[in-house]
Amino acid sequence: MDTYPITEARNKLGALARQVSAEQKHIALSDRGQTMAVLISPAELEELEYHRVNAEYLARKARGEAGPAVPHDEARRRILGETA
Repeated sequence: MDTYPITEARNKLGALARQVSAEQKHIALSDRGQTMAVLISPAELEELEYHRVNAEYLARKARGEAGPAVPHDEARRRILGETA
């Protein structure tokens, strides 16, 4: 993973964003040597959110807290706070 100081990344943000999107690459942004954020592609974020939601569901189900069935799209909207 490449790392850029925030001050340098500010001037290259467009190019860095295009690189992350095109290459499915991660880029860390640092401030005074400490990583403050990581750029990832929207596709990867969506995949991570999907796996998080699924893991939360499986954990609730294992605890017997699954409750009534809800269609996947509706469950995702509820968990992620998205509006219809």
